[in-house]
Amino acid sequence: MRPEISVKDLLMQAFLTGWELSDKSISQDEYLQSAIQVIEVLQVEPENLYAEEGLGLPDGEEVDHLDDLLRADGQWLYYGVEEENFFLIQWYPDVESANAKLAELDAMGDGSKQYLVDMSLKRSTPTVAENFGNSNPVQLRS
Repeated sequence: MRPEISVKDLLMQAFLTGWELSDKSISQDEYLQSAIQVIEVLQVEPENLYAEEGLGLPDGEEVDHLDDLLRADGQWLYYGVEEENFFLIQWYPDVESANAKLAELDAMGDGSKQYLVDMSLKRSTPTVAENFGNSNPVQLRS
């Protein structure tokens, strides 16, 4: 049986990686919370996540897909275009193929942000951002 990760946990790892690669001008929790708050639509397929960013969801919206399980083997790659308000997290069977795609995306020079998701990162101080998808008013929909 292959290892699996929930959509929620994959999103947290992707956002943690983004914070690690940032200038860290804001706290880790503030970065994570702001990354979560802007998600307006989340679509999940077996080997990728697509999210549109906007104003976020109103309080009380039901969350879909956060507990769905995805592959935890191979390598996940984050690709986001802030000007177009979306990001994609895509699975690759190994680091080499993910790095090849990363090089291809870098060469495009389209102002996008792309990086390999580091699954080993841990929160420095788990706080409110850990609760998204539970009782937190910041919620996602599909």
